[in-house]
Amino acid sequence: MANPSAAKDAPLPAKSRDDALSWAQQITEHLAQAAGIRINTEPVDPLFSPCTGKNGESAPDDRFTLAYAVHSYVPNAQHNDVVRKVRDVLTAEGLKISSYQETPATQPNSTVTARHPESRYVVDVSSTAGDNRMVLGITTPCLKPPSAPPASTP
Repeated sequence: MANPSAAKDAPLPAKSRDDALSWAQQITEHLAQAAGIRINTEPVDPLFSPCTGKNGESAPDDRFTLAYAVHSYVPNAQHNDVVRKVRDVLTAEGLKISSYQETPATQPNSTVTARHPESRYVVDVSSTAGDNRMVLGITTPCLKPPSAPPASTP
């Protein structure tokens, strides 16, 4: 039987902010392609946040999480089809579905949320409050910036 606290105590993955942002962008593009939709050209506002422990503690090493989301024009009648396709891709890629909902096109509120068991990132694809739009989002676990190379001495 696996030790549940082993994952909790595992070292944090090392990734720079630029690498995390590029990775999140690649995943959302992959999901959009798999669902047959296009990401809108509107500006993206990634949110980097410091990691905090469950008691509010923080470390001095600039560890962070990233919340990244893009929007896509999708007619309301196609929202269920999009979440089905994304669910199937995520499941095939080993992610665990944590929530899934299909809704009528007249009141679109379709969603699929999944978590990668090893990397612990979360994917969320869902209808938005606006008509004919969906959001594709990625939230990373706590990531630690790579260590800076040691300064060279002359």
